[in-house]
Amino acid sequence: MSYQRERDEFIGRMTREGLPIDVTRLLLREATGLNRRAELACSSEAADRDRVPCPATKDKGAPCLCDYSDGQHTDVPRIAVQDWHAERRIARALPAAWAMETQGDPRGYVLRVIPPSYAERNAGRDRFNLDTIGVPSGPSGLRW
Repeated sequence: MSYQRERDEFIGRMTREGLPIDVTRLLLREATGLNRRAELACSSEAADRDRVPCPATKDKGAPCLCDYSDGQHTDVPRIAVQDWHAERRIARALPAAWAMETQGDPRGYVLRVIPPSYAERNAGRDRFNLDTIGVPSGPSGLRW
């Protein structure tokens, strides 16, 4: 299935679920970014070498993304911080009853959303077996 067709079907499905179009577009944009960074993290040593301070060193409300040990925060890959920022943008944009899940494997859907209408279907399931809607990501444009 082409990206354009999958994107159009996703927009239609989110519209039927009651998600505003601007939030739907944000999901598509962020899914493409998450997928691109996941490809880089899996395929590039340079992505791991480009490190920045852990966000928890500057912002007390930020989660610790490093292996906090000996009372010292360590540097983390820049990609991990960029993913954390993207997840925050998505969480702020989604209505309260909606949920999202991300994964770092670029072979499937990197971003999935769970609308409120799926609550009954997911009752009693563990987090690895939830019924979700995959957000299609556009072509990454990376050339190897």
